[in-house]
Amino acid sequence: MDPLGPNALTVAGLTLETPTARICDQLAFRVSVGEVWGILGPNGIGKSTLLKTLAGLLPAPHAASIHLFGQPLEQGSRRQRARRMAILLQENDLNLPLSVLETVLLGRHPHLGLLGRPHFGDLRRALAALRITGLESRRDNPAHALSAGEIRRLAIALILAQNPDLFLLDEPTIQLDLRYQRLMLEHFADAAHRQGKAVIMALHDPTAAIRFTDQVLLLLGEGRSLVGATQKTLTPHTLESLYGTEVVSADSRRGRVFDFL
Repeated sequence: MDPLGPNALTVAGLTLETPTARICDQLAFRVSVGEVWGILGPNGIGKSTLLKTLAGLLPAPHAASIHLFGQPLEQGSRRQRARRMAILLQENDLNLPLSVLETVLLGRHPHLGLLGRPHFGDLRRALAALRITGLESRRDNPAHALSAGEIRRLAIALILAQNPDLFLLDEPTIQLDLRYQRLMLEHFADAAHRQGKAVIMALHDPTAAIRFTDQVLLLLGEGRSLVGATQKTLTPHTLESLYGTEVVSADSRRGRVFDFL
């Protein structure tokens, strides 16, 4: 792969396994700024474990090499890493006694000074994140009073306010209606292609992957993986190998779509 720009994340020699499965074996790939990557695989294959390892939330094996913008991932404090990288987990642990706006402002914590007080620039980023996620009118509402879909959008708003250079997204569309699934995926693709961010997201929908990602990492099971350009890699044949079911594709006005038989 010819990188579009500096490497946001470089992974080499990564082998991961759980008590019940081998996720990847000697995995190696590079994510450049300006790129969107999709991680696809069946339920329980280890997509979340891989993302948490890339974020430094789970330890990587000593033999593996993970570099964030050229620096070893284990170097620097968690706060320093949070200025460059943010992760959206599947679990929305935002049951806090705070308003919607106060919750989103938590995303600015890695950037605050010694006193830890947000300034006008922090407030501006938080309000922009609320606009993007459609929560601006709920800014003064208690966060715990939001619906499940709104809580998911609140979690997205928090990492948008964090404004990292690399986004790690674990199933970003879960609990979202169709409109916000499209809007959020469009926004993250735009953040990469127009703002120079890098995005890695675990997805279940291959149609969303082929529309919104540039590169894909397929976790095939038993430590096997496949890395490549999305348009060339996502075919009915590879998806049948990935999910163990027959797949067909068709062209639409927005591009290729996949369905299962």
